[in-house]
Amino acid sequence: MKHLSPPSQLVLRQQTRLEDEPLLVVNAPDAELAQLLPVVSCWQWHAGYAQKWQRQAPEILHHFGADAPQAGSAKAALVWLPKEKQLTLYVLEALRHVLPEGATIWLVGDNRGGIKSIHKQFPDTVAPAQKMAVGNHSLLLRTSVNQHAEHFNVDDHFAYVELEQPQQGSPLKLASLPGVFAFPSIDTGSAILLQHLPVWSQGKVLDFACGHGVLGAWLNRQSPALEITYLDVSALALRATERTLELNGLDGSCIASDGLDKSLGQFNYVVSHPPFHTGLSTDYEIGKQFLRQVYDHLYGHGELWLVANRFLPWPELIEQAFGHCERVAEDNKFAVYRATKKSTAKNHTKRR
Repeated sequence: MKHLSPPSQLVLRQQTRLEDEPLLVVNAPDAELAQLLPVVSCWQWHAGYAQKWQRQAPEILHHFGADAPQAGSAKAALVWLPKEKQLTLYVLEALRHVLPEGATIWLVGDNRGGIKSIHKQFPDTVAPAQKMAVGNHSLLLRTSVNQHAEHFNVDDHFAYVELEQPQQGSPLKLASLPGVFAFPSIDTGSAILLQHLPVWSQGKVLDFACGHGVLGAWLNRQSPALEITYLDVSALALRATERTLELNGLDGSCIASDGLDKSLGQFNYVVSHPPFHTGLSTDYEIGKQFLRQVYDHLYGHGELWLVANRFLPWPELIEQAFGHCERVAEDNKFAVYRATKKSTAKNHTKRR
């Protein structure tokens, strides 16, 4: 089981501690654990993790979303600590609703991800954390529900900001949730990209790794005839995007996916600030896969616009896919890139 994440390896080393009660697992990356632990329910907000668990353990309860899950027959929860502290507190609040008072909550996480200090953030509604095991550069904690929560409402956890938008009569309203990229506001890279995006009057736009939907919503307010599709791996991000659209009176399609599926179709424009992390780890494969696939999801003369940290190897990958890469703008940290798909295969042969 060395291919498992270090926190999952620590969980397996402590397997006997976890065999007494049926478990609700939360944010677990490794679906193989379904056959090794008494798992009866699973809560995911990462689309890739959710798909793996549904394939590996179709017989258990599955929940993919921002809402609190159904515990089913679970008597305890086992949480893989998210890297965002606000999201951990969000999860604990949700678990207080689905578990009874006194129920055990296990938390496991990489030492680099805040597991050593997260107990300092615990509210009084859960018990003080106990350190139960150390190993595999990870830590296993135990707490329990002090006060059962009668209700859990996602609406209580939204954060709202406004972004001034030129030539619009009012600011763009943005909604975000814990765990969404750049919570609770807008990241610097996306703000730079917004300064350079053209105004397209019509066409189909894909906002890839949409976060709270700022890029697509900005474009749609400028040009209501645009058809925007918002795609993200995170159910939390898509829930925030839905609220952003609602606040601004916009429509759009929201898709949960960890990549560009062939069934997605083609677009006139793709805009993105693609991620390069999976959890705590630097993961260039997300961006590489996106840039390898995005060419096929553009119509002829379709345009890719993205912003990225300057140190990332995206220009080379864009050139491999499109035959060229234009650097539209840059500062000391970010660069904005543009590429256009040629109209026919005769004009350009995609290099692999």
